[in-house]
Amino acid sequence: MKKYNFLFLIALLTVNFSSFAQTIEDFDISGLMECTSITVGKKASSDGSVFTSHTDDSHRTRTNIVVIPAQDHKPGDVVKMYRRQNAPERTGKMSKYENIEIGSIPQVPHTFKYFSTAYPCMNEKQLAIGESTFSPRPELHSDSGLIDCQRLCQLMLERCTTARQAILMAGDLLKKYGWNDGGEALTIADKNEVWHIEIVGPGKGKVGAVWVAQRVPDDHIAVNANASTIHEINLKNKDFFMASDN
Repeated sequence: MKKYNFLFLIALLTVNFSSFAQTIEDFDISGLMECTSITVGKKASSDGSVFTSHTDDSHRTRTNIVVIPAQDHKPGDVVKMYRRQNAPERTGKMSKYENIEIGSIPQVPHTFKYFSTAYPCMNEKQLAIGESTFSPRPELHSDSGLIDCQRLCQLMLERCTTARQAILMAGDLLKKYGWNDGGEALTIADKNEVWHIEIVGPGKGKVGAVWVAQRVPDDHIAVNANASTIHEINLKNKDFFMASDN
């Protein structure tokens, strides 16, 4: 029986944009962006491995790896949700991020161990996530939701074992609690397959999200570099496509 060795590659880039970094806002992503995620299907790699990767262009997120252990939770426990925004200027030229608590969602009885760097990136079940921001239509952004990109990655890694499960769970959570972020493309891989999911807001004042997901064929390599790359979809082909109801 062939054994699939799953490899997660993550490269973290710390980029100094000098004066540009002082003026860019969290959701103003019209400037320079270099977050790139490369995905490889199991028949496109030399040993049957599945790949996802993530280069992070942020100048103000950490590069160390933190291991969050598996945990059991009590009934009534919650997961706090945050909005990331620019912090008041401190020392140096680069502003920092701060997280403002905006609500919570119910916790599940057990969460898996996962690894976190600039973003949560991989769990003990070999489920891994890469990320690349893209520019959505501005009228789709909503501040009424609770879940941003980092928190969604955390929830998927804590609760899921496969890419398909992660996408379906994300869709359910976003429908109920809402997306509170810009345009995001996540590349989600497990030991057997890799998917791209693109998420935008539902519109000003609304709770929910608009999302679409496409599986990378096993014999393909795919790249996302700060752009929406899913174009034509066929939801009748459930092996390769998923999407929100809207």
